Amino acid sequence: MFDFVYRNKRLVQVILVLMVLPFVFVGIDSYVRTSTADNALAQVDGQPILQAEFDNALRNQQEQMRQILGQNFDPRMFDSPEVRQQVFESVVNQRLIQAKTQKLRLAATDAQLQQLIREQPAFQENGQFSLARYDEVLRANGLTRLSYEARLRNDLAQQAVSDPINRSGFTSAAQATLFQKLMEQAREVQVATIDPASFLAQTKVDDAAAKAEYDRSPDSYRAPEQVKLEYVLFSQAQLVPTVTVPAEEVKTQYEARKKEFSAPEERRASHILITWEKDEKGQPKADSKSTALKEAQALATQLAAADAAAFAAAAKQKSKDPGSAEQGGDLGFFPRGQMVKAFEDAVFSLKPGEVKGPVESEFGYHIIRLTEIKPERVKPFEDVRAQIETELKQQRAAKLFAEGAEKFQNRVYEVADNYTQIAEDLKIEVKRTDWLSRAQVEAIAGGNQKFVDVVFSPASTSGKRNSEAIDLGNSSLISARVIEHKPSAVRPFEEVKPQIIAALQRKQAAELAAKEGAAQLAALQAGAPGRLTFSPVQRLTRQSTLPGITPDLRRAVFGADLTKAPAYVGAANETGGYSIVRVVKVIEPEPADAAKLKSLGQRLAQQQSGDLQQAYLSALKDTIEVEIKRAGSAIANASGASTTPQHDAGGAKK
Repeated sequence: MFDFVYRNKRLVQVILVLMVLPFVFVGIDSYVRTSTADNALAQVDGQPILQAEFDNALRNQQEQMRQILGQNFDPRMFDSPEVRQQVFESVVNQRLIQAKTQKLRLAATDAQLQQLIREQPAFQENGQFSLARYDEVLRANGLTRLSYEARLRNDLAQQAVSDPINRSGFTSAAQATLFQKLMEQAREVQVATIDPASFLAQTKVDDAAAKAEYDRSPDSYRAPEQVKLEYVLFSQAQLVPTVTVPAEEVKTQYEARKKEFSAPEERRASHILITWEKDEKGQPKADSKSTALKEAQALATQLAAADAAAFAAAAKQKSKDPGSAEQGGDLGFFPRGQMVKAFEDAVFSLKPGEVKGPVESEFGYHIIRLTEIKPERVKPFEDVRAQIETELKQQRAAKLFAEGAEKFQNRVYEVADNYTQIAEDLKIEVKRTDWLSRAQVEAIAGGNQKFVDVVFSPASTSGKRNSEAIDLGNSSLISARVIEHKPSAVRPFEEVKPQIIAALQRKQAAELAAKEGAAQLAALQAGAPGRLTFSPVQRLTRQSTLPGITPDLRRAVFGADLTKAPAYVGAANETGGYSIVRVVKVIEPEPADAAKLKSLGQRLAQQQSGDLQQAYLSALKDTIEVEIKRAGSAIANASGASTTPQHDAGGAKK
């Protein structure tokens, strides 16, 4: 049952991502035991899913996105209830697989587990498994052998349930061809839009209607918890521009490190490889090896005084090395350390033009000719001056940061109600903010969740004192003081009344635009001349977008009957207006080549596997009890998100 595991190194690699990214959905039992089912967000097969487990999964997803997006990462993307719901469903789905695994009594054997661990490069030294390295890696990630192996064993067993489904997608060549035709088929269209703004003058919303809308859902106008901060950031990066390095010191460093800036000697050689046959165990056959040796000896004698052209001609004819034979045996330039030892020793013992052989290696017998020597050379000072100067600045900045870090940590405690003294001592800026949400506070600290937790803790919001010095990583420390604090609260009606009125006006205008659009569409479909102005002809595919065409309207375009072209379809658009599309004609795609069809087939198979996985999870819910308790509010409130939709300045729901 676990045969596929041996070929699937991804399992352990995923777990080893712990060394870079937190592991997301494995080892969840530890969370389960930290509390009782009374505090659970949900239960799967009687086992609770706790708030801590969900919060951990959410933080891990944030960290993964931060690693992928880098500076483009915006923590506010996780303020979305939809994103939090997806994370929660992932936790539930993982629990379903775990429950099914336990019911099937699947388990990995010790031998399978050991082999998988031994094969991982992270646990190897010089290509061999190292127990010391194994323990070192686990310790670095806060793991023991017992916890890691239990976690891995559990994941292996779960893969036995999920992998057959994930790999079950299959498509035929005919399906791939049809898929390509459907995906790349296009329509020529023209678009006319009815703008809701032109109907705003016809709308009417009084205070009573606005108040009724407010009273229907006052929580929809809840303001999130916010703070105003004063904070200081001390980092090594701030210090680098303040450091100067004398030119003489840079030159001295260059002279002392010349070997570091040197390129090693390289040699260019050609060879002829004579191979032998191997038995079923991979060992050389004695008679074949003997024959190969005699052939190599004769060839070496024949080519002992050969010039480059003669050697190249012999290599093309005799060499069994597919990588170099066509190039006359030429291997190009290489330094020491790139070839097998016997071959390398022979090359570096020759003078240009000399031939040596036979030289035995694991690949066969080599006849070698040295072509050229490129001696060791040192990069000029000007080529590395900027590099050395930057390194020296970084070293001095690191020393200054280490000296200042202790002072920073002490000063935030010693003078706990302001940052004046620390700013003077360390020559750093005291920054003040306007009102910030949790996501905005997190952005200040580069996504550091601990900083957010400290800032919004009761001690900080009520005490108005400097926080502890928080390590942001990358040699950076931060401390903040809450100046003002606003708890989450429903905004009063008078404050949001203009937004509500504007939203209701837009809603009425959209309804009027839709009514007018439907009438215009009916007239066009009946053959009457329209009063609309259509855009020039544009090309629309199933994947492309055009202004005014929503996904639903795009589907209607591709479903339109063109037996009597043009056809007309219409629907409300994303701006609250109404779009009418004149569908002119169908554009068929060019036939795809074999490579493209193969790629499309793989894509379709992956999609089928995903659909099968969702279907399987749905089926599991029919046999394994899943009880959702208080997930809605708990998920929405994670990291300070409000439990109700927020409104923008115009009052539209986000």
